Amino acid sequence: MAIEATSLALNVATPNGMMLSLEVDSVQLPASNGEIGILPGHIPILAALKPGVLKYKTKNGTSGVAALGSGFVEADAKRVRVIAEFFEKPEDIEKAEAQADLERATLNLKNLKAILGEPAQIEAQKDLDWALARLEAAGGAPVH
Repeated sequence: MAIEATSLALNVATPNGMMLSLEVDSVQLPASNGEIGILPGHIPILAALKPGVLKYKTKNGTSGVAALGSGFVEADAKRVRVIAEFFEKPEDIEKAEAQADLERATLNLKNLKAILGEPAQIEAQKDLDWALARLEAAGGAPVH
């Protein structure tokens, strides 16, 4: 008889090394096609991630969030492995800096003459999404 998984090993790595490694009850991630949730016992999945907010619940019932850059997630019944371009915990985010980045990215995207899907447009959208993710993870709503 197979033993059912009751928790997930969550690991987040960036080019700067391992950023997060802990046991969790659930994980929510910003996939390129929408939010995905992963619980123990999940079927194997491999998905592209866009900049957004990683959310998780730990075994002791606390919740956690972090800003997550583009990357990939691989998950199965017992593990969630994330490889991301960037990762920032709420306490490491300077809200004023993130707000300034959001304003700059919004203006850049607005003034961009690129066609939707072109490399310049994709990069500008990633910059905007990263700034929004940092603000949301830090607990602040963007000011327009």
